[in-house]
Amino acid sequence: MSKPLKVWLVKEGEALPTDEGQQRLLRMGLIAEEFDKAGADILWYASTFDHNLKKFRFDHTVSLPVNDHYSIHLLHGRNYTKNLSYGRIMHYRDERKQFGKLMEIKEKPDVIVAAMPNIDLALAAVKYGKKHNVPVFVDVRDLWPELYENYFPKMKKLVHVAITPFKRQLAYTLKNATGIFATSEKFLDWALSYADREKNENDNYYYVSYPDTDVELEDKDFQFWYDKGLSKDDTICCFFGQFGHAVELEPVMYAALETAKKNPHIKYVICGMGEKLESYKQILNGAENVIFPGWVDRKQICALGQLSSVGLLSYRVNKNFEWSMPNKFCEYLALGLSVMVAPTGMMADLAAKHNIGFQYNNAAELAEKLCYLADHKDEVAGMKVRARALYEAQFKADVVYGKMVEDIRRIIGK
Repeated sequence: MSKPLKVWLVKEGEALPTDEGQQRLLRMGLIAEEFDKAGADILWYASTFDHNLKKFRFDHTVSLPVNDHYSIHLLHGRNYTKNLSYGRIMHYRDERKQFGKLMEIKEKPDVIVAAMPNIDLALAAVKYGKKHNVPVFVDVRDLWPELYENYFPKMKKLVHVAITPFKRQLAYTLKNATGIFATSEKFLDWALSYADREKNENDNYYYVSYPDTDVELEDKDFQFWYDKGLSKDDTICCFFGQFGHAVELEPVMYAALETAKKNPHIKYVICGMGEKLESYKQILNGAENVIFPGWVDRKQICALGQLSSVGLLSYRVNKNFEWSMPNKFCEYLALGLSVMVAPTGMMADLAAKHNIGFQYNNAAELAEKLCYLADHKDEVAGMKVRARALYEAQFKADVVYGKMVEDIRRIIGK
């Protein structure tokens, strides 16, 4: 009887199946599930630090079992409070040191899948693979480190100089990877330009995908939202995520002030936390049509999805969101929501092509379109049906990531 495929997964910053509550697993967690279904022996390297909540899961390195052939090893690094900070860079360095030592004492895997970012762990994985003749696939999630030039446009020249060493690390990592995966074709082309080669059979793109929302909901899951001021008569717009530098929710706040004057039944539910929360509340100045419930669990998300009409995709205009899609896009489709998209690009193109929502450029346009949808609920119902159909066709996690696992096994011959 042949041994099961031994897989190492490398990604910190995501929710883990060992975390408390009903966790929404993201890309690596869902890839792990597909390897698990295939009977692989899985070791996922993650972090003791919860990136979303900015708090430690543990105060030391620890290994946690998920089942008898799947475990998660949490690397320990110092904490940080801001996503764009020196503290976060040092946090990664701490984890890389531990990761480098651990890899050398663990049993050699058959294959490694390492997410990019972060560069510290992806680079360490590729160096290990090269030294021990282990195939390593690097999964490119965003345009790091070039994205920093978008975050600091007034200091673009200085930022360009500062990120040059990281670009060299990225080029080495991608050149020496067995294969490159990405979240879109344009992301893959960008990564291949760093690798300085043409696409081959080891490279592919797999859309960011989402698990089906077939959870059993109870009355209390809906009551949670009614208690916060929502009703069945409302046209509800929702957002799930972190309020960080990538998100551009200020126009949503100003749109909320505008629609409050025209239609008090248009409500906004902004789920999550982040450093910009207080600035949003200051813009609203006590407006009651926007609700900030904090972090919510999967059942609460599914209940809100059934109550809502629109999912808000309110991000900064940059190549990250022009060339690919965040988790939220496919999450909204899985929930059967129409979408309002701020940046132009891939998400806006898909919304227009499949008639599942609108693109907007500013607060006035967003307010106008939401007022239109509130007055045309039959049109919203059609968009919601088409959104779910698009999810089934192109963004269902077990199909997309199941294909990734099949491709990896084919490439390495196991």
